[in-house]
Amino acid sequence: MRPVRKKATADAIVVLGCRVDDAGLPSERMRRRMALAVALYRDGAAPLIVLSGGGLGPVAEAAAMRDLALAAGIPAAALLLEPDSRDTLANAVNTARLLQAAGKRRIVLVTDRMHLQRAALLFRRAGLDIAGVAGVPAHSIRTALTAAFYEIASLIRAVGRH
Repeated sequence: MRPVRKKATADAIVVLGCRVDDAGLPSERMRRRMALAVALYRDGAAPLIVLSGGGLGPVAEAAAMRDLALAAGIPAAALLLEPDSRDTLANAVNTARLLQAAGKRRIVLVTDRMHLQRAALLFRRAGLDIAGVAGVPAHSIRTALTAAFYEIASLIRAVGRH
């Protein structure tokens, strides 16, 4: 798996969470996002990885992503958790607040490819500079089509809310 990405120098790599299972274990989508974030970190894209997501599962998505990052050898000091968001708008607002408080603004955004445009729009509106994006491809045509329809509806809602 080597998704197309733009290499950039940034203050942080921001990984958006996605569902954990009923036992609190990461989904395959989350594992793929984290593998991409770990590769970006190792390539020197940024010295910090922000793990953003609360979700509705038994553990915060950010905590599940932290466990994956630590298991991949990323130092705990290079991780910042945002465990409260429940949607992409909250991911953007909460992450911007954390990073701006630390004097950081430039990010590389990691999520699914279909989600990138909407997520980048919301993160820009929250006051962050997008230095690069990295998207994990859908694992099937059916998943890609479902994601495309979801993103269209979510974009309409997001633009109306913000």
